[in-house]
Amino acid sequence: MKKVGILTYHCVTNFGAQLQTISSVGYFRRKGYQPIVLHWFPSDLENFYKHEVPVCQYDEQMKFAETMLPLSRLCRTVEDVANEIKRLQINAVFIGSDALFDYTPKRNRKHLNIKKFRLEPNGTVGATHALPNAFWGSFNDYLKKPVLCSGFSISSQNAPYFRYNKSELKEMKRLLGYFGFLSLRDEWTCNMVKYISRRTDVTVTPDPVFAFNLNNDFGITKEYILKKYNLPTDYILISFCLDHLTDAYINEVIHKVEVQSGFPCVSFPMPRKLKAYNTRYKIELPLPTLDWYYLIKYSQGYIGELMHPIIVSLHNSVPFYCFDQYGAIKTIIPMIWHKKLPESSKIYDVLKQGGFLQNMYSYQSKLLPSTDEVVKNFLSFDKAACNQFAHNMALKYLAAMGEVETSLNLK
Repeated sequence: MKKVGILTYHCVTNFGAQLQTISSVGYFRRKGYQPIVLHWFPSDLENFYKHEVPVCQYDEQMKFAETMLPLSRLCRTVEDVANEIKRLQINAVFIGSDALFDYTPKRNRKHLNIKKFRLEPNGTVGATHALPNAFWGSFNDYLKKPVLCSGFSISSQNAPYFRYNKSELKEMKRLLGYFGFLSLRDEWTCNMVKYISRRTDVTVTPDPVFAFNLNNDFGITKEYILKKYNLPTDYILISFCLDHLTDAYINEVIHKVEVQSGFPCVSFPMPRKLKAYNTRYKIELPLPTLDWYYLIKYSQGYIGELMHPIIVSLHNSVPFYCFDQYGAIKTIIPMIWHKKLPESSKIYDVLKQGGFLQNMYSYQSKLLPSTDEVVKNFLSFDKAACNQFAHNMALKYLAAMGEVETSLNLK
């Protein structure tokens, strides 16, 4: 049985990251391979997440990684990853998905202190945002014979690649040479990779969560979820935690959507916290990763922030309205003129593909939609079109994964 190493954000306190990891694990198991999640967890990344979320939620998501994923030994450095590849005799490495190419340019690591009129460091750059970097295949530099690598649906989120200097571009181009098949999750990252490497064989492929139901069956029923969280048969999830909107605005959306739909709303948490609104029901932390997925799947809709709730909704034809916080800003004249780049948002990209831009609002936009507009677009969601889009994305995913198998000499 051939062994496939998987490199991604598998044990961060992020529901979507863990879901895409277990989706990839499920795919390789289903195809008869032995997946091994390379447990690269740099100390600075671990420390960040320990302070980013409540202890109870951190422990819950670490338990998921330890019990649900086939982990290697703990790797703190890129060289540790190479040593695990050798020790476990891994045949190939699958890198993806998520924001694995989210590199911080050296030009962005300092800022101008106006008072002192000098450049000063912005702080320490984390191991996953610098080079060498396991996500970029740097572990091959420590192997006598490079292992075959494929990159799948990798994102750079808001990476300002137009600020990379010549030495950064040269090193990135060299590392991208380790990748056979290479696909990205959005056009922004695809254009970034083309800009760096001049490769013409890269393309956009779906997030692995678009195939979650194909790759895994955990037998978690709606009846189980409703009983565990004391929920009514039909409910709508409300989830905000970034403080861009007033409580009054969100509560008005809740009131109108409840009146017009006839379904009660539920205050729904993200790993950092639960912001409870004027809802009859709420779900507290800690929240298991799989329960988070099935709570969305079995709901009558989701209104809130972040990308993976939208991916889960699209995959299961669940109505949604998204408030998008992503997107890069390009400085034209420092401190005077900034150009907003909505196309750099990973949410914008996937909703544009599906034709659902009417179901999102970008926080970069100046004009906030009325609560009536939000509720109208949410309630008029085209489930049939969404079902077709989800089907097409699943087919696209399976075709691309077939190319991955060929590229990694697994077939």
